[in-house]
Amino acid sequence: MNSHVTDRIISLREYMRRRGVHAWVVPSTDPHQGEYLPARWQARSWLSGFAGSAGTVVVTADRAGLWTDSRYFLEAEQALQGTGIELHRLGTSGILDYPAWLADALPTGSTVGVAAQTIAVSAYRALEATLHRAGIDLHPGDDPFTEIWPDRPALPSDAAYLIGHAVTGRSRAEKLAELRRALSIHGATHCLVATLDDIAWLLNLRGSDVPFNPLVCGWILVGPETAEFCVDRAKFVEEAARDLEADGIHFQPYDEIEDLLRALPKDVTLFLDPTKTNMALSAAIPAACTRIEGRHIVTTWKAIKNPTEQTHIRRSHIRDGVALTRFLCWLDSAWQTGSLTELSVSEVLREFRSAEEHYVGESFRTIAGFGPNGAVVHYSVTPESSLPILPDNLLLLDSGAHYRDGTTDITRVVPIGSPTAAQRSDFTLVLKAHIALATARFPAGTNGHRLDVIARSVLWRHLRNYGHGTGHGVGFFLNVHEGPQRIAAEPNDVALLPGMLTSNEPGIYRADQYGIRIENLMLTREPEESEFGSFLSFETVSLCPIDRRLIDVSLLDEEERAWVNDYHARVESELLPHVAGADAEWLTRQTAPL
Repeated sequence: MNSHVTDRIISLREYMRRRGVHAWVVPSTDPHQGEYLPARWQARSWLSGFAGSAGTVVVTADRAGLWTDSRYFLEAEQALQGTGIELHRLGTSGILDYPAWLADALPTGSTVGVAAQTIAVSAYRALEATLHRAGIDLHPGDDPFTEIWPDRPALPSDAAYLIGHAVTGRSRAEKLAELRRALSIHGATHCLVATLDDIAWLLNLRGSDVPFNPLVCGWILVGPETAEFCVDRAKFVEEAARDLEADGIHFQPYDEIEDLLRALPKDVTLFLDPTKTNMALSAAIPAACTRIEGRHIVTTWKAIKNPTEQTHIRRSHIRDGVALTRFLCWLDSAWQTGSLTELSVSEVLREFRSAEEHYVGESFRTIAGFGPNGAVVHYSVTPESSLPILPDNLLLLDSGAHYRDGTTDITRVVPIGSPTAAQRSDFTLVLKAHIALATARFPAGTNGHRLDVIARSVLWRHLRNYGHGTGHGVGFFLNVHEGPQRIAAEPNDVALLPGMLTSNEPGIYRADQYGIRIENLMLTREPEESEFGSFLSFETVSLCPIDRRLIDVSLLDEEERAWVNDYHARVESELLPHVAGADAEWLTRQTAPL
């Protein structure tokens, strides 16, 4: 048994016993509903030993379980060995999600607890409804880990900084003024912005409080003339603090947000997003205040990159492509030494990127999956799991970076040694699916749910499929996973709009053999008009060769071959002026026409 995890679960059960609670829910979220969490809020990982970014732990008096999706099945299975925590594989036959499982496992009259700070209003309401039907109460309580986690990390205290509107395209004052106009149209006087990426975009600020995301921990309550910014003012140099104050932003301590909400006058009409506001904040709002709930205005604006941001995005992808070209040229000979591992390859890739202008850091932990590890969709290499890079198999590299003028996310597959006919066939089918989406034209108003089938159906025709979404939104020097748009099989009512930056990443994964994924980022173009209405399309902005050695040209039709050749011609044209010598020779070979 894993004694650390066992002891921690015992501590949580004792906490539950003292409060008369029969089960406790530990989600993978922090008070800001973020994907990547500061160390202080990684309670689920501390409790269970499972470090994946998605999953929920539930502890009862005699059982404990982890619910996670197919991206993390293998990682979770390994992490939970010896812990006594059961793995519930979401999406597989007969597996209940944790709300239904609780409703089935607990007797009528039971009470379920959850830390109010770590569950969104919408998630709380859905859980409460399921439990209520089974006669079970849901209690939004204090955070138990404040008490049972003895060496719990403090809140991050890293420096924050402002970025100018020459980069963002719009000043902070302009964004705040437009937000107030929009609130007035909605009939609201105030709004609460609780998610860190929305705050960063609205105030044109960045920081390093969150792993892999350039964010600052804080809250902002926007009123008709001023805004209360709950954040550690010491994070900002004096000049930056004065600039914020000049735009009507008042600094308050980070933990004052609930008190500010409690003090709102009764004539306030507050706009908030129930998917992005935690229950503790919701409970602090006076009952006399009027609430307006909906998708946050800032979230939608942030997703639509303005012309200045789009220009910077293209420039950052050129630098990223140069780094990848140099890295892949190096890799082509370096693997033959027999000394490379998944871990060392990840480190070298980071070094190549860090040499580029405006580099800030990785946008997520690099996925370097060789052979069977490539079939683990969100594989995270560790010193213990790191495989040697030896012939003959495939190396899947999913990586990205933050630059001061853009965020990148790209996946390429490299053959180590000679690829098999089956690997080339799978790769080419994935390429066909990628091209189908990249070249799609679709009516204005089309959502990602409808677009997903364009890529996926290519693989369906060959009895192949993949368990993740086809595309996610990407921020502008912000979160690499950004809503509200998503291209996935799951329903999503958000239309793709001009200026949105979205990934295109179909794949095929063969357990215990290899994984294949081809990912580029795409900007949604301005519409084209016809007598049948407005139609949108995509501009691929990622620039890196797609390995020709893995393409079975006989499986491509004429238009698909033309797309590959045109894409490679553009890659060469954009990147060749920035590389020389062996790198330039490698790039020219890799982008030669099929």
